[in-house]
Amino acid sequence: MEEGWKDALKERSEAVLDGVVGIVLALAVYDLMSISVARWSQLVILLFFSFVTLILIMFLWYTGSEVLDIVPQDNHLFALNILQVVLLTALPFSVRLSLFSDVKELGATFLVINTGILFAVTALINFLLLQRPESRTVPRSVLADIQADVFGLPAGSLIAFLSLLAPAGAIAGGPFAGWNIPLRALGLFWSFGAFFFVGIFANIFIRRRLPRSTEVAPEIQKMGGIFHSKMRTVNNTLFEAALGLSAFSLTDLPIKTAADLIQPLIHFSFLFFLIVVFWVKFYRVYAAIPFWDEGLDFLTSWAPLLAIFSPPIFRLVVLPNPEMEELGATMFPIFTAMFVLANAAVYIYAARFRRDDLKLSQEKISEFHRWAIGSLGLAFTFTASLLIPSNITALLDIPLRLVIWWISLVAFAAIMWVATHSLSSEKEKIGRLVPDI
Repeated sequence: MEEGWKDALKERSEAVLDGVVGIVLALAVYDLMSISVARWSQLVILLFFSFVTLILIMFLWYTGSEVLDIVPQDNHLFALNILQVVLLTALPFSVRLSLFSDVKELGATFLVINTGILFAVTALINFLLLQRPESRTVPRSVLADIQADVFGLPAGSLIAFLSLLAPAGAIAGGPFAGWNIPLRALGLFWSFGAFFFVGIFANIFIRRRLPRSTEVAPEIQKMGGIFHSKMRTVNNTLFEAALGLSAFSLTDLPIKTAADLIQPLIHFSFLFFLIVVFWVKFYRVYAAIPFWDEGLDFLTSWAPLLAIFSPPIFRLVVLPNPEMEELGATMFPIFTAMFVLANAAVYIYAARFRRDDLKLSQEKISEFHRWAIGSLGLAFTFTASLLIPSNITALLDIPLRLVIWWISLVAFAAIMWVATHSLSSEKEKIGRLVPDI
């Protein structure tokens, strides 16, 4: 009885931590993307910092939460995971201090120290996990990633702390010139690069020596089911964060009368519809492939990642600022096209998925092909909308590009719905006629 109570408490605590990190991810993107910019170079640098920060938070969070799934009863690992979440919470704040504040040098110092400790704590989590016998019950690719991170994470931590040797007051040049960014702040990228490349090379060598035969062991297949559930949880958290940002990103719109609420509601409906249409389709993929797969895990993580950027960039389109509106009207269709293409990649992968113990029906394969083709068409439409001048408006002074985006999205959803249900109806009719023949 007592053990069951402890398991339930641990599971609830892990869910709370996942929810906290989801909020951190959403606030990280909004906190950085809410900075006012007036030039393309500024927006590109801002997106660069935001993207690297988000990728780092996602990876470290996913790595730490995987450990809790493998060894849910280890109090020391759980405590280290809580420390990791606390450090992740401070990361976007320190990035903003390094970019826009009166204490940039202090912010940059705090940023690299926080990054170095983050890498070190995550490395310690992975190292302690490898000392446990449960680490041998995970799929081969996951075990290779954990072992490779034991080399990559310390390398990132070392480079982060070494970046403290950069002279105080030195300003970053090159593409960062003109922003007055401390050179020390670039330690975020240097450490991430060191971690990435060392981890990649270590992963290549480690995978060569790991046996493939253990992949079919019952305990590994059971752990694969746990990772499949974790994959869905992580993606749902990211999509939920994107939906929350859809409303939060529009709070700066000027509203003085009840009539002023119409446009924000229309804008929110558009973002809500855009995200939900593709989010719901992910469940069809999860149902068709009911176990963890490394390729599927990789591809399904990119779509919600890009979805998180959609609301803050869309905010630039609708704010009453001509300079930011031009930047947003150009970047939003590009990011949306990337988001839609990421979904198309998931559908193509699912349609071509093959495994000995799973054979998708022809109907399911055709469904994924239809959604992939439709997604490619929608991505083309959003990209082609860049040909329309951004200053042309339609009803209620809504930009014509936005109207085109609305029409394209509704048409896409309607066509996909009609195609899916018409084929299902035809199949039901044939099924009723067959017994009479």
